[in-house]
Amino acid sequence: MSILTDSNETSHLPASCSRTLEKQNFHNSLFSVPEAFEFCLLVVNDLVFAKRGKYLTDAELVVMRGALNNLDYEEIAHNSNYTVNYLQRCVAPLLWDTLSETIGNGDRVGKKKLRQILEELNQKYHIQSPFEPYLALSSSDNSSLIIRGQLPEISNFYGRIHELNLLKELIFKHRCITLLGVAGVGKSSLATKLIVELSKKPRRQFDALIWKSLSHIPSLPELTHELIALIQPSLVPELPLSSSTHNLISILIQQLQSCPCLLVLDGFEALFQRSNFTQRLEYSIFLNRLIDEASPSCLLLTTRFLPDELNILIKNNPSTIKVFKVNGLDIDAATQLLSDLGLQQEENYQSLINTYWGNPLELKNVVSRIERFFAGSTLKFLENKTTLISLQLQTMLNEMFGQVLSDLQRRIMICITEELVLTSQPISFAKLLTQLRQLPNLPVSTSELITDLEKLERLSLIESGKDNTTKEITFTLQPVVKKYINTDPAGLVHPSEQFTPYSTTTQKNIHAH
Repeated sequence: MSILTDSNETSHLPASCSRTLEKQNFHNSLFSVPEAFEFCLLVVNDLVFAKRGKYLTDAELVVMRGALNNLDYEEIAHNSNYTVNYLQRCVAPLLWDTLSETIGNGDRVGKKKLRQILEELNQKYHIQSPFEPYLALSSSDNSSLIIRGQLPEISNFYGRIHELNLLKELIFKHRCITLLGVAGVGKSSLATKLIVELSKKPRRQFDALIWKSLSHIPSLPELTHELIALIQPSLVPELPLSSSTHNLISILIQQLQSCPCLLVLDGFEALFQRSNFTQRLEYSIFLNRLIDEASPSCLLLTTRFLPDELNILIKNNPSTIKVFKVNGLDIDAATQLLSDLGLQQEENYQSLINTYWGNPLELKNVVSRIERFFAGSTLKFLENKTTLISLQLQTMLNEMFGQVLSDLQRRIMICITEELVLTSQPISFAKLLTQLRQLPNLPVSTSELITDLEKLERLSLIESGKDNTTKEITFTLQPVVKKYINTDPAGLVHPSEQFTPYSTTTQKNIHAH
């Protein structure tokens, strides 16, 4: 977590970002502590919320106050409404773990060391009053923006210098940036690296950097409430319990207007999966309002595909929303990745990189299997060449073929696969249309084919290009997707009997892959 700005800059901060922190129930505690520690506890409370998504409980605050008064657990329990067993065995262990991760700075925080840690926190960040709760925290030798939310862990980051530099410009020119790419290609890692670099060398257009993972698919009221809590934690106790979703969105937008943020919604596509029509409509309205009204804040989305609702917004707001396609690593970055993973025979790296299109997750997956089954020898693996699919990508493809794709969309991908198996070349639009029209029981119009090809591109399932000679648009698949269609591991590629099976020649070629 990055903690905020230089103390000399606090006078220039927006008023909404330096509101007085509410003391909540702190002053009702049975144990009084010096005023400096009162302010430290307020700050720690918000830091804990940013870390785990909920504030310190009354029992945890009782333990901390007792520790600051040098009381043992029996004395703390005697002067509170809790039993000694509950405080010592249930509350304290989790509390010290949380504080160690949040404010320990590498040290273990415990009952005896709490006072020292808070004194160091006070000295380091000059916590002198409950005003300027985060943006007043300062370090004498560094100026950084706060990161609120739990960033993914990226111990190693490869390449992407051009992408990072471009994104640093785009976030100040557009209200919404969408990082689009297949599973495992590195969208979240790229967004994380961007956040980390912005926090260290901030441009003053943003006052905070907010990260929110959508992997648990929250309801819209939950999501809005959680975002408000991340942007302005002290505001949460003031929110009326009866607030409507519309009012919560308005409050969130007010926060984003007055305290400019870069707001990252990671795994955005999750909001539009397994949701009914009403939920999708609510999320669509929510997104539309954020893009239209939340300036000067910027929204950064990472997504495996473009939901129809987002695609409509993109077409209606081409100057406001920018789609940024995240491709695999370049040769140099992918080579460094494979080398760091300990793979042998560097002269064979390029074959692997080409096969997996530089996708970091797929490369890590194949390296793991090469180490296990081929003693780490790339040469031995290539002698028994096959294309391996990671569990994450196969799960995504199972979902697409099982729940998302229409019969025509499946058939399009089968035709592209057949062409790649037979000729190793992408298929042209004209040839694809001709082949599909020859299929029985599957009437295809030109407009339907165009619409479905665009949909498959938005789902990151097919790739388009142009023929160097004819300049006609062509379509291809990543090798791992082609392998999935060839093998149909879950029986989802051919869910009905209406499709004509592969020809004998195609089947023979498939077995070779």
